[in-house]
Amino acid sequence: MRVAHPTRAFWYERITYRTMDADDVADVARYAATAPAEAIRRIRADVRELAHALPPIERHRALSWVDGGGCVGAIGALHRGEPCGFSLSHRGRWIEWSVRPYLEFRVDGGALIPVLGSTCGPY
Repeated sequence: MRVAHPTRAFWYERITYRTMDADDVADVARYAATAPAEAIRRIRADVRELAHALPPIERHRALSWVDGGGCVGAIGALHRGEPCGFSLSHRGRWIEWSVRPYLEFRVDGGALIPVLGSTCGPY
């Protein structure tokens, strides 16, 4: 019998709200990463893409997180098994990024129970 061994993976999510109201979701992006740095790299790329259009104070805060201790702390939190995130206001919208560790169970086909076809009679 083959046993599935869990591996640690990281669930990345970016939610964009039309307003500061958490019920007004405009867009959701989700991604599973295999390493903390991979998940944080996605946040850094998103934030850098938006940075040019941010007001100076928000741009400084965003780039400080991207290029400074914020992303390093986030990677550290993920290595410790803790979730992390970042958020900012952009053109009247609110954007939140979060990454959460989870256990992923990879099972090869030989470990699955076959499904019986419809030709099988009642029990």
